[in-house]
Order: sequence, then C-alpha cells, then structure tokens
Amino acid sequence: MESSTHTATRDEPSAISKEDFQRNFDYEKKEEREFGDWQVDKEILLKFAKRTIPIIDWLPKYDWRKDGPNDLVAGLSIAMLQIPQGLGYALIANVPPAVGLYMSIFPMIPYFIFSTSRHNSMGMFAVICLLVGKTVAKFAMNPNYVYEVYKEVNGTDTLVKEMFTNMEVATSMTFYCAIWQLLLYALRLGVIFTFMSDGLVSSFLTGAGVHILTLQLKEIIGVNVETYHGIFNLPYTYGGIADKIWNSTPETRSTMLVAIVISAISISLLVFTAFVLKPWLKKYTHIPIPIELILVVVGIVVSSSFNLPENCEIREVGTIPYGLPLPIKPHYFNLLNLLLVDSFVTSIVAFAVSMSMAQVMAEGEEYVVDPNQELLAMGVGNLFGSYFSCITFSSSLSRSVIVRDCKGQTQFTGLVSCLFMIIVVFSCATLFETLPKAILASIIVTTLFGVFAKVLEMPDFWRRSHIDGVYWLIVFILVVIFDVDVGLVMGFILSAGTIFMKSLKADTCLLGRVPNTDYYLDKDRYKVAKEVPGLKIVHYRGGLNFATRYSFRDEVIRLTEIDPKREARRRKEAAIAAEQAMQNESEQQTPDVPNRGYEIYSMAQRSNIVADPNPNRIWCIILDLSAMNNIDPAGSDMIKSLAHDYKQIDITVCIAGGSDNEFDRMKEWKLFEGDDAVHVFTSVHDAVVHGARVLMGWRRLESLMARRYELNEVNKNTQNQANPA
Repeated sequence: MESSTHTATRDEPSAISKEDFQRNFDYEKKEEREFGDWQVDKEILLKFAKRTIPIIDWLPKYDWRKDGPNDLVAGLSIAMLQIPQGLGYALIANVPPAVGLYMSIFPMIPYFIFSTSRHNSMGMFAVICLLVGKTVAKFAMNPNYVYEVYKEVNGTDTLVKEMFTNMEVATSMTFYCAIWQLLLYALRLGVIFTFMSDGLVSSFLTGAGVHILTLQLKEIIGVNVETYHGIFNLPYTYGGIADKIWNSTPETRSTMLVAIVISAISISLLVFTAFVLKPWLKKYTHIPIPIELILVVVGIVVSSSFNLPENCEIREVGTIPYGLPLPIKPHYFNLLNLLLVDSFVTSIVAFAVSMSMAQVMAEGEEYVVDPNQELLAMGVGNLFGSYFSCITFSSSLSRSVIVRDCKGQTQFTGLVSCLFMIIVVFSCATLFETLPKAILASIIVTTLFGVFAKVLEMPDFWRRSHIDGVYWLIVFILVVIFDVDVGLVMGFILSAGTIFMKSLKADTCLLGRVPNTDYYLDKDRYKVAKEVPGLKIVHYRGGLNFATRYSFRDEVIRLTEIDPKREARRRKEAAIAAEQAMQNESEQQTPDVPNRGYEIYSMAQRSNIVADPNPNRIWCIILDLSAMNNIDPAGSDMIKSLAHDYKQIDITVCIAGGSDNEFDRMKEWKLFEGDDAVHVFTSVHDAVVHGARVLMGWRRLESLMARRYELNEVNKNTQNQANPA
C-alpha cells in the first residue's frame, strides 16, 4: 500500500482558511432583525397566516366532489362511536355523562381551524380521563379544599366556605392544561413530545389500561365499590370487589348476575363484530358497522322494557340535560396551586399521545404534522372547551383508525362529527339516561384490546435496545403497582435522563488519510486509512458546551497521547537540568565563547532537539468539528485554552469544518484573535495542507539547529585542543 506521507509541494493546492473561503464565495452573515426592524410584507404575512391558521391554506383547495363524500362517511362513523365512548369515558373522569357528548363539539371547532393533522379523531380518551378523574376525586367535594364566596344568608351577604364540585375541578384542570400547551407553543417546544419515547408511551398506556379495566370491573360485575386513589390503589380496589362478592346478599347476587349476563352478551357481540364480522365486511365496503351504537340502542330498549334499574337495581347512566351548556368561568386562581402539577402532566400526556397518533396516521400520506401547530390547536381547543363544561381532550386510537379506514381526507371529518353531535344533544340525548352502565363498561373494555396488544411490543423494544426493554418493564410495573402519575413521572425522568446522558457523551476518533485521496476516515475502522506523519486529526461528533468541555479536553489528550501541561512540566525540568549542565560546562570555557554555546542550546531546546529527540513527534493537531452540532462560550474558551497549552510545547492547533453559524459565534467570542488565535479551515484536507507546511518549517529548523549544534561541538573540540588542561 502506498505511503500516506503528505508534504506540501508546488503542485499541492494551497490551504484555504474559513475566512478566505467565505470571502471568495461572497458569504454574508444572516443578521437577526430586532422587533422594531420588522416591516410588514404581504407575502410574509400571508405565509405566517397560512402556517398559524392552516384552514386558510387547505380550504380553498378542497375538492368537494372527490373528498366530500369520504369525509362525510368518516365523520358520521366516528360520531356514532363517540356517543357510547363519550358516555363511558365521562364516568372514568368522574364527571356527568353529558360531558362526553360536549367533548365532541366544543374543542373540535378550534381544532378544526388550527390543526395540521387530517386523520386524528379528537375528543375523549380513556387515559386522559383516568388522569382527570384521579385529580377530580382528590380535590372535588373534599372539605380540606375549599374556597370562600359571598352568599345571601338570611337576607345578608355572608362569606362562606364552599367545596369544589367535580365540574369545577375538571374545567379548571382543562383551563390550566390549555395555558400549559399555549405556553409550550409560544416557546416553540413542540419537540417536547420526543422526550416520551415510543417505549415509554407503550408501557404507560398498557399500565394505564390495567387501571381502566379495573375501574370497569365493578360495573361489569354489578357491585358498588369505593374508588381508591394513590399508591397501591389496584390491590385495594380488587380487595373491595372481592369483599363485596364474598359478603353479598341474595338481592345483590341477583343484581350481579344480571350485570354479568348483560356484560357477557355485550362483550361477546363486540368481539365477534371486531374479529369476525368487520374483517369479512371490509372486503365489500369500507363503512364500519356502528356496533357500539347499535348495542347502546338495544340496551336502552331492553332496560326501559324490563325496567332494569328498579327491578334489578342495575345502575344506569343517569340524567343528561337537554341541549348545550351555558358558558361558565373556571376557577382561575382558587385551584392554581392545587392543579399546577397535575395539569402539566395531563397536558403533556394528551399532547404526546395525540402527536404519536398523528405521526402514525400521517405515514404514507401527502402531508406533514407540525408539533408546534398541534400545541396551538390543542391549547385553543382546551381553552374554549373549559368554558363549556369540557375536560382535556386528546386523540383516540380506535376512532382515528376508523377515519383512515373510511378514507377520510381532511379535518372536515371532525366538523361533520361535531355537527352530528349537536343534532344528537338537541334531539335524543335524554334517551341515553336509562342505558345500563354495564354496556358502557363492556364497550370500554373491548376498546382496551388495542392497548393491551402493546404488550407484544415489549420484546421488540428489548431486541432493539436492552435499555428500552428495561425501561418498558420499570414504567409498566410502577404504573400498575404504584399509580399512574408515579410511573409516568419516573418514565419521563428515565427517558429525558437517557437523552441527557447520551448528549454528554460525544463520539470521538482519530482520522487517517486514504492514500492518494482527500478522504479522511476513522483509522481504527478503516484499515486503509493511515495517520499523516507529524499530525493528529481528532474527529469530534456532539455538542461542545459547558457540560461537555472537560470531556472534550480529555478526549483530545487521550487520542493524541499528549498531555500539554504534563509535557510542559517535563520539558521545563529537562531544560533546568540541561541549563545547569551548560553552566557547569561554560565555566570551563574561555571568555571568547561563553554565550555562543548557550545561545545554540536555547535554539536547540526550543526546536525540541534536547527535550524530545523523537523523530515522529507531533507538530500539529487538527480538530475536525464538521459533526459538532452546537457550541457555547465555555466550549470556545476550552478550544482556546487547549491551543494555548499546546502552543507552549510547540504544537499548533487548528480547526477544520464546522458550520458557518458556529464559525460566526466563535468569531464573536474572539477565538481567532490574540496570541493564541486558532486557524480555521473549511475542510480537513485544507487543515492537513496547512499542517504539512508547519511540519516542513519545523523540519527545516531542525536541520538548521542540528548543523549549528555540530558547528558548536567542532568549536569546543578545537578550543580544548588549543588549551589542553
């Protein structure tokens, strides 16, 4: 193999510095305009409006003839599923069942205007309802949490203490979730959903599914059990169910028997339809069978015909008011200190679930989902909904799949569903009052099949990364055994901590040159790449900031095998010893040449002849920062400090690569000014050409010093012969 020795010759192209490169190609730094410098431009204003309000962009292009029928069918299909799901999920959230109907109306209007996702079906979602229900149960109708209000008592206004109602806590929670999401949008932090990895979302949803299933068991079995919250709530709940069954009376046994029969029939029909009937009908039509709505209608008819609530004490849905609710003002400040943390967690989970679903639905489609825009859409939707008795909304897996299966094309599916639900609440919503809760529980349990199917994803996470597999198990166990929020917070900490730790560990290696090319590759991985004599090329991939600056320094020292400070101390000690020897020798010399030998020694010492006789020593270190993704002033100072330290032992440090933005920042931080200025080159090859010239200069100096040193030795020998002792 040819040698990779590289020296500068007349045919060698000259090294181009970063400044020369920018000057030759008319580089112009992008100036950041201040607020007062902005001028109104119609084109920019229109782009901003289309980006902030997407409906302005896609509505004029909407193909009513082609996409209209598909959106109409998809909207009606998800509306028929939203009715039973909304009624059932409202019970999980500890709010009136009518809220489940309102959730398909009020938040959907802003989401229709501001969203970029065409297939997300928003509204009630079981896991979000679980989080809201947990908070409502903690603070609502609790004498430990009250607020003061003036009420008329005996004809006078008196300041009395009132407990928060379920709806007051729920709507205030929605309001604070909206504020969190709008704040994240203003800070452009839509990327925050990436901190919840796929494994974390999968394990959290699976663990939360266990809690949801447990809450439905009491309705399926037909027992009235106290709902427990906090750590170890599942064992307490199962213990309460077992106690009710064990201590049941003949009357309660008959109630349980009827509830179990209703649930068994409902679940059987739902499972048969999902796994047998729907796949068969899918061959002939993409319109799904609204089996859930059919089951609700049949349940209402049977319950009313046999008067099940009175004859068998079967629990029914309860009162559903006619029409739409009047706007109410949430408790802005009375619950702020109580709901601040819970609302933040709920808002993040709602956004992460919706974004994950939106990304999955957008795969293979001709559009891109903007995370920041989704934050705005959800924030405005929650803000509007908080005034109309709505809880925090999110995306539903089952309904979103229906939208795609029905070939829904745009956000019009949500608007169609919203209009259909308005018709329902003004026409037949009160008919749902006699619906047995056992049917709603059965519907919810069958929707959990998709959630529990995520258990099958755990082996995939383990195969791809053992760390992800362990995290999946940890989060699942914490959610199930302790509580939902405990597992979620711990999972978020693990996920964010992993990202943080990985960001601290940069990837470094030594580069070697492929002979007769300008390729510089990792010489440990590519055996054909050979190290350039006299040079060390350190490749750094990662961020260089206050947190990584010392690891960067240590990696440079490790790869070059030269600790500048230690080497400087060694040379200083060698110089002192050599200087003492020279002084002892000069005392024996004649007065004619006392300083000549010391002068020659000093030059030789500077050229490292005395201190480092190794002919393969390093004269230049090249820092390849082409893969560096960010740098801060602390990182820039570390480069300058390294350059200063290496300069003390006659080693030049230069930089290769790096983006123009990073170069401009380092220039502002005066990295390229002063006695320790660092040379910057556009490419590694330019830096190597420069390093080769540095090496050539030192080699010439070595040769000169060696000749002068030999001449000094001849003079000393001549003097000794002329003046024998």
